[in-house]
Amino acid sequence: MQKYIMDSFNITITIKDQPISLTLQPQSPEAYKVIYHDMLVGEIVKSKDFGNWEELPIDQVSPGIYKMYEHHDSNTVKVMLDEKTISEIGTEIERQQQG
Repeated sequence: MQKYIMDSFNITITIKDQPISLTLQPQSPEAYKVIYHDMLVGEIVKSKDFGNWEELPIDQVSPGIYKMYEHHDSNTVKVMLDEKTISEIGTEIERQQQG
């Protein structure tokens, strides 16, 4: 049975062989804001048609209290919601929901 987590939670994913800590802020059981260093990277939603996770178009995302993420440091990995990253985040959300 899946449980819906109302509180934000942290996950660690890998981007270019580097561990990246993200905070996920639930908006609903199928929608989560992705936060990196207190900046909003975007929002992912679970597709009702296919059951996979996908990025919500940025013009549909409400940043709320967060500034939008901007990558300035060339010495660090740029966090982007590409297909691999979204899939990894979705797997972590589902693991939390199972837990």
